[in-house]
Amino acid sequence: MTVRQRLAALAMVVMILLAPASDAGEAPLHLVAHESSYSLAPLGEIHLHRPASVPRAIVLLLSDKNGWGSAETVMARSLAKQGFLVAGASTPSLVQRLEKAPGKCINPNYALIALSRDVQHRAEVDRYHKPIVAGLGAGATLAFGALAQWPDGSYQGVISIDPVPSLAGRKPWCAAPGFAAGRVTGPHAGWRFAPNRHNRIGWIALQSAEPPSIAPQRLLHFVAAVPGARLIRLPRQGDSTQPPNQLNEQVGSSILSLLPRPAAAPLPGHIPLPDMPLTLVPATGKGVDDLMAIAYSGDGGWVGIDRDLATQLAGAGIPVVGIDSLAYFWTARTPQGAGQDLAQLIRAFSQRWQKRRVLLIGYSFGADVMPYMVDNLDLDARSRIDSVALLGLSATADFQFHLSSWLDIDSANARPTLPAIQRMKGIRLLCVRGQVEAESACAAIPPGQAQQFIVPGDHHFNRNAALLARIILGRRKAGFVAR
Repeated sequence: MTVRQRLAALAMVVMILLAPASDAGEAPLHLVAHESSYSLAPLGEIHLHRPASVPRAIVLLLSDKNGWGSAETVMARSLAKQGFLVAGASTPSLVQRLEKAPGKCINPNYALIALSRDVQHRAEVDRYHKPIVAGLGAGATLAFGALAQWPDGSYQGVISIDPVPSLAGRKPWCAAPGFAAGRVTGPHAGWRFAPNRHNRIGWIALQSAEPPSIAPQRLLHFVAAVPGARLIRLPRQGDSTQPPNQLNEQVGSSILSLLPRPAAAPLPGHIPLPDMPLTLVPATGKGVDDLMAIAYSGDGGWVGIDRDLATQLAGAGIPVVGIDSLAYFWTARTPQGAGQDLAQLIRAFSQRWQKRRVLLIGYSFGADVMPYMVDNLDLDARSRIDSVALLGLSATADFQFHLSSWLDIDSANARPTLPAIQRMKGIRLLCVRGQVEAESACAAIPPGQAQQFIVPGDHHFNRNAALLARIILGRRKAGFVAR
């Protein structure tokens, strides 16, 4: 069986797992206050609370140790009234299913991101939003464990409401850079998570319970060890527990504090920016005075290797405009429209940063669509291109994200990438593939049109962003490059 066949077989299994076990024919939600439930593996029953307006944010709410109950429902309803789309799940159900699932270790992040994408497809949101993951009690600890395991992941932020010291379970958690999970023995066997100093996502610990599960001073020291974290304590209300409305309002305020700030209006005389999900990475080192970069992420969004590569280029003195492909291509685009947006980005940031030349970079999904966007650039924008780097290129491109895209299944609207690449003659082109990336389309490019690079690893290149940056900056010769 080939790699592609194995991927297709795996994709079919995952699609079956992700398919709702009930309400399969449920229509997309409309812009009215709405509550419903359905089943989604491996989370079990999902409790969906839709606001009566366009959602301000997406919230994945994880229950306490007893599963989804009245307290969780009250909080979900309150958050929906505050304008948030809430998908609630049972923490013990998720943990139990992950414990029984194939594999030697646990990683809940795949399930949480699958839930986020599924919910936003159902709600027909115009643009994908990175979710806020929030949890109560055991769910608060699970939310933090997921963040510690994926400190640069696809979350807008994480909120832990009255976390407990450890999370029940016997199966070990999967290893990750900077992640540590200590085993708790005895009748309440489980895992205690340590701070991950690589954290790059906002985390808020909110303490309201009386008496607290974790001593206040101990929680304060823990939060202080997590980069970018905050501790919020609600004032004590005599001998009673905290009123739910005050807690829920504080959770809503915490969610808003984690959302990105609206883009500033362009200065008079400046070219306006297209309506795109952008991340700007200013140069931090000295480099080429006349060069900037525009990078399109993979379909996982602006995380991981995309973000790391931008940091490397910024350290070399090259400012980077990052485009979250998951959010941008959540809505169907055309090659012409995407090309016009790219041209506007080139002109706007050439003016803003006073850079005449631009490096265009696409990773995975972003690499696939890049040749078509370049093909639709006007002559002025095209003349500014220094080089185009295609990282993890495949044989087809799609201008809208589908759940099947995430599973490497081509949609009916997929276009072959090679014809657009062949029309890029006259542009310096780099194509990079992993040494064990058997499905790369780099080899199909006609000889002499692209500099071909092979690096250690698979489609993710062993997360070696420094090596990719050296290749893009012309500091390595074509061929196999190890370092």
